[in-house]
Formats: sequence, C-alpha cells, structure tokens
Amino acid sequence: MHILETQRLILRPPSHNDELLLHGLRSDPLVVNAVGEGVYPTIEQSKAELLRLIDHWQHNHFGLWMVFIKSEDRNRKFAGSCGLMRSGPNMPENPKNVELEYYLNLEASGKGIAGEGGRAAIKFAFDYLGLDKVTAFIRTTNERALRAAPKVGLIYVCDRIYNNIIMRYFEVSPKTAINEDSLNPEVATSRFAGRAAYPL
Repeated sequence: MHILETQRLILRPPSHNDELLLHGLRSDPLVVNAVGEGVYPTIEQSKAELLRLIDHWQHNHFGLWMVFIKSEDRNRKFAGSCGLMRSGPNMPENPKNVELEYYLNLEASGKGIAGEGGRAAIKFAFDYLGLDKVTAFIRTTNERALRAAPKVGLIYVCDRIYNNIIMRYFEVSPKTAINEDSLNPEVATSRFAGRAAYPL
C-alpha cells in the first residue's frame, strides 16, 4: 500500500482502526449536506463503508487515502479522505474508469487541502498507475468542490446522470493536470511497503 506525502499533508490507506474517524467524517455537517443528501449515517453504515474502502485497496492497490494535516508537534489532525476509486455510471462497461473523490470535514475546508491532496492523488494516478485520465462527478449544488476542480486540472465536459442525479462531469489528463515546479515525485523505502513520497 502507498502513503503519499505533500508539503502539508500525509495521505495513508485506511485501516480497520479508522472506524471512528470515518464515521466522524461521514457525520460532519459539511459532508452530509454536500454528498449525503442531508442524511446522517449510522455507525453500522460507516463500518460497512470502511470495509468497502479497505476491500477496494486490496483488489486495486489504490483507493481513498485518509488525509492528515502535519503539525510541528507531530500530532496529525485528521482532515478527511481523498483518492481514486473505480466508479462511474458505466463502470461495468469501462472498468478502467477511475474517479477522483475527496471529502473534507468542516474544520479543514477552505484551506486548499482538497487541491493539495487531489493533485497528489492525480499525480499518483498518472506517474505510478499509468492512467491516461481521471474523472470526477460533482453535484451541481456542491459549490466548494466545483471551485476546487480547476485547482487540480479537472476540466468540465458535460452534465451526466449519475445515481439518478444530474452531476457535473469532469476529466483530467496528464496534459491538463496541475504540475507545480516543486511537485517532484520520488519513490522511497520505509516500513511501509511501496511508500511513495510526493513533496509539494
């Protein structure tokens, strides 16, 4: 499994110890209103979602990372999740479709974390996984996510129906991805198998 590191963030795969973190994120009012249709999840639903995320990593060797903000005292603050999922409306017909997803709690929102984590995930998709594009589906009412989309190079394509909802559909390719001069990936070895460090 891969851990990504940026200037401000540590992104690590989820573990079975993340039940309370994930439930807290999925119960955050910002997340509930942006993607949860205003419905708060039960702890059982959050546990099921955690198992789904771990299973995705085991089968695909990528997925959603748990995002933590670095601090000088090394106490990392949990900010949300961000990463790459095999999904989309035509997933059975197009198994190569990989979607960028991110969910930040209210405290972390508005600080550029979605852009920083999203750029690291997209760079991983192109440089490590060798993908030729990454997609994103954003609700028309999710203004924060729509504002963040261009900051990672996502380009609006059209509106599409996704899970019976009209969504804005975006794509990013290696040509349109935001590549900062200091975004220089290097593969490092550590106690984490396949640790990938992406300094920003």
